[in-house]
Amino acid sequence: MRTFRHVYAILYKEVVLEIRRKHAFFGILLFSMTLVFLIYKSFNQLKGLEWDVLMWTAVLFSGINAIAKSFTQEANASQMYYYTLFNAQEVIIGKMIYNFLFLVLLTGLTYLGFSFFLGNAIRDFPLFIGGALLGVYGLSAIFTFIASVSAQGEGNNGVLMSVMAIPLTIPILLLLIKITAVAMGLLVDTAVGEDLTMLAAIDLLLSGLILILFEFIWKD
Repeated sequence: MRTFRHVYAILYKEVVLEIRRKHAFFGILLFSMTLVFLIYKSFNQLKGLEWDVLMWTAVLFSGINAIAKSFTQEANASQMYYYTLFNAQEVIIGKMIYNFLFLVLLTGLTYLGFSFFLGNAIRDFPLFIGGALLGVYGLSAIFTFIASVSAQGEGNNGVLMSVMAIPLTIPILLLLIKITAVAMGLLVDTAVGEDLTMLAAIDLLLSGLILILFEFIWKD
């Protein structure tokens, strides 16, 4: 019960900070919609696999920009204060939940933008939504952990996060692209359930590793 209250407090704090810093929130939304519009103006029309790949690429870069600030938007004194109140697991769980919800919002807006400008290519919505939620959780978990690591360094944390995070997202992105292709009717794959299971397994593995490793970063 204590852990639940602390996770809720961290989640509430993240929401309050986002509301107070509306410019950052709307800046990320503007970046996402601008990226979608540039893709539309560059290609005018997308069909099949190109729609699939470019949509998830847009989600990837929007997510990196959105989550890169997770551990850098607060002063060191605030971080020290949180250290006296919460343990490492509570902090990282709260951050991951918030970043997951934020990335779900960005993914939804990106999908709506693609549907508006380039047409809706999805036929099997339950499959698409299920795969997207599992994949977005994995991406948000990776971005959150890498953001915590890059915040310990000096210099341009955004560049450091991009260099570290993008290679780790490749397995998740490949599974997302395949599942979305099946949901679009581009592929007939009777083993898509195994892909969903693999995504869920990756999410569980990431969650376990992050909970273990973040404690060392939090102490540092």
